[in-house]
Amino acid sequence: MDKFEEFGKRIDEEFARLKSIKNFEDFGKRVDEELDRVKSFVKEEVAPETEKRTAQFLREVSEKLTEAAAWIEARNAQNGQRPPAAPPPRNPPTA
Repeated sequence: MDKFEEFGKRIDEEFARLKSIKNFEDFGKRVDEELDRVKSFVKEEVAPETEKRTAQFLREVSEKLTEAAAWIEARNAQNGQRPPAAPPPRNPPTA
């Protein structure tokens, strides 16, 4: 069974479960169960993968920024220019 068929089957099962809800109390319990399931899914499946991809993205951006800085420095060296000195670090205001 491919993923699309599996998804369709799950939708059918969920729809059948929803049709069996008889009153508002049952509906509220079902919503609470689904919210717990979604929270668990996000915490266990989505968050770790998102963090992994974010870390990889940041590494790639860091490499590109390093390359860009080297390119600028090389261009300035060819033109006989020295890069400007970095400004002194600013101290955050104290409260």
